[in-house]
Amino acid sequence: MKFEFYKGLIWVSVNLTYDGKSMHIENCIFDTGSATTALDIDLVDFNYNKPSTLKRLVGIGGGTQEVINQKIDKIALDHVMLESVEIEFGDIRADLGINGFIGNDILSLFDVDIRYSDRQIFLTPIG
Repeated sequence: MKFEFYKGLIWVSVNLTYDGKSMHIENCIFDTGSATTALDIDLVDFNYNKPSTLKRLVGIGGGTQEVINQKIDKIALDHVMLESVEIEFGDIRADLGINGFIGNDILSLFDVDIRYSDRQIFLTPIG
Protein backbone atom coordinates (compact mmCIF):
# COMPACT_ATOMS: atom_id res chain seq x y z
CA MET A 1 0.00 0.00 0.00
CA LYS A 2 1.31 3.44 -0.90
CA PHE A 3 1.58 6.06 1.83
CA GLU A 4 2.45 9.72 2.21
CA PHE A 5 4.98 10.82 4.80
CA TYR A 6 3.98 14.23 6.09
CA LYS A 7 4.75 16.04 9.35
CA GLY A 8 6.48 12.91 10.63
CA LEU A 9 3.35 10.77 10.20
CA ILE A 10 2.32 7.99 7.82
CA TRP A 11 -0.86 8.92 5.92
CA VAL A 12 -2.94 6.22 4.21
CA SER A 13 -6.34 5.74 2.61
CA VAL A 14 -8.86 3.04 3.45
CA ASN A 15 -11.96 1.64 1.83
CA LEU A 16 -14.87 1.11 4.18
CA THR A 17 -18.26 -0.54 3.89
CA TYR A 18 -20.68 0.62 6.58
CA ASP A 19 -24.35 -0.34 6.59
CA GLY A 20 -23.99 -1.65 3.03
CA LYS A 21 -22.52 1.61 1.69
CA SER A 22 -18.95 1.67 0.38
CA MET A 23 -16.66 4.67 0.57
CA HIS A 24 -13.04 5.68 0.14
CA ILE A 25 -11.55 7.62 3.06
CA GLU A 26 -8.28 9.52 2.66
CA ASN A 27 -6.06 11.29 5.19
CA CYS A 28 -5.96 8.58 7.84
CA ILE A 29 -2.94 8.02 10.06
CA PHE A 30 -1.24 4.62 10.19
CA ASP A 31 -0.86 4.78 13.97
CA THR A 32 1.13 2.10 15.78
CA GLY A 33 0.79 4.20 18.92
CA SER A 34 -2.99 3.85 19.03
CA ALA A 35 -4.70 0.87 20.62
CA THR A 36 -7.78 1.23 18.42
CA THR A 37 -9.00 2.30 14.99
CA ALA A 38 -11.29 5.32 14.70
CA LEU A 39 -12.87 7.34 11.91
CA ASP A 40 -14.67 10.65 11.85
CA ILE A 41 -18.38 10.07 12.41
CA ASP A 42 -19.34 12.63 9.75
CA LEU A 43 -17.72 10.55 6.98
CA VAL A 44 -20.49 7.93 7.15
CA ASP A 45 -24.26 8.04 7.27
CA PHE A 46 -24.05 6.95 10.91
CA ASN A 47 -26.72 4.52 12.12
CA TYR A 48 -27.54 5.43 15.71
CA ASN A 49 -29.96 2.48 15.93
CA LYS A 50 -27.23 -0.09 15.33
CA PRO A 51 -25.88 -1.83 18.46
CA SER A 52 -22.93 0.11 19.85
CA THR A 53 -20.93 0.90 22.95
CA LEU A 54 -19.67 4.23 24.20
CA LYS A 55 -15.94 4.40 24.94
CA ARG A 56 -13.48 7.06 25.99
CA LEU A 57 -10.27 7.56 24.01
CA VAL A 58 -7.34 8.79 26.07
CA GLY A 59 -4.42 10.28 24.17
CA ILE A 60 -0.86 11.04 25.06
CA GLY A 61 -0.91 14.07 27.31
CA GLY A 62 -4.24 13.08 28.84
CA GLY A 63 -6.65 14.41 26.23
CA THR A 64 -9.93 12.48 26.10
CA GLN A 65 -12.82 12.05 23.68
CA GLU A 66 -15.92 9.92 23.83
CA VAL A 67 -16.44 7.72 20.78
CA ILE A 68 -19.03 5.20 19.65
CA ASN A 69 -17.79 1.68 18.94
CA GLN A 70 -19.67 -0.24 16.22
CA LYS A 71 -19.17 -3.20 13.96
CA ILE A 72 -18.64 -2.32 10.30
CA ASP A 73 -19.19 -4.53 7.26
CA LYS A 74 -15.66 -4.28 5.81
CA ILE A 75 -12.47 -2.29 5.90
CA ALA A 76 -9.79 -2.63 3.24
CA LEU A 77 -6.19 -1.49 3.51
CA ASP A 78 -4.95 -1.75 -0.05
CA HIS A 79 -5.54 -5.38 -1.09
CA VAL A 80 -6.22 -6.68 2.45
CA MET A 81 -9.87 -6.82 3.49
CA LEU A 82 -11.25 -7.44 6.96
CA GLU A 83 -14.91 -8.18 7.52
CA SER A 84 -17.13 -7.57 10.51
CA VAL A 85 -14.63 -5.67 12.67
CA GLU A 86 -15.36 -3.11 15.34
CA ILE A 87 -14.05 0.42 15.02
CA GLU A 88 -14.76 3.68 16.76
CA PHE A 89 -16.51 6.76 15.42
CA GLY A 90 -16.06 10.22 16.87
CA ASP A 91 -15.31 13.86 16.14
CA ILE A 92 -11.83 12.99 14.88
CA ARG A 93 -11.49 15.68 12.20
CA ALA A 94 -12.40 18.63 14.42
CA ASP A 95 -10.23 17.50 17.33
CA LEU A 96 -7.23 16.07 15.46
CA GLY A 97 -7.41 17.44 11.90
CA ILE A 98 -7.43 13.98 10.32
CA ASN A 99 -10.18 11.70 8.99
CA GLY A 100 -9.17 8.80 11.22
CA PHE A 101 -6.43 6.48 12.32
CA ILE A 102 -5.68 2.81 11.88
CA GLY A 103 -4.56 1.42 15.23
CA ASN A 104 -3.18 -1.76 16.74
CA ASP A 105 -6.54 -3.52 16.95
CA ILE A 106 -6.22 -3.92 13.17
CA LEU A 107 -2.46 -3.64 12.69
CA SER A 108 -1.73 -6.46 15.15
CA LEU A 109 -3.45 -8.88 12.74
CA PHE A 110 -0.50 -8.46 10.34
CA ASP A 111 3.22 -8.53 10.03
CA VAL A 112 3.92 -5.00 8.85
CA ASP A 113 6.85 -3.99 6.64
CA ILE A 114 7.22 -0.23 6.18
CA ARG A 115 9.59 0.85 3.41
CA TYR A 116 10.20 4.56 3.69
CA SER A 117 12.49 4.56 0.64
CA ASP A 118 9.60 4.02 -1.77
CA ARG A 119 6.68 4.93 0.53
CA GLN A 120 5.21 1.41 0.66
CA ILE A 121 3.60 -0.64 3.42
CA PHE A 122 3.28 -4.40 3.06
CA LEU A 123 0.74 -6.21 5.21
CA THR A 124 1.02 -9.99 5.64
CA PRO A 125 -1.81 -11.65 7.59
CA ILE A 126 -0.65 -13.49 10.71
CA GLY A 127 -1.75 -17.11 10.99
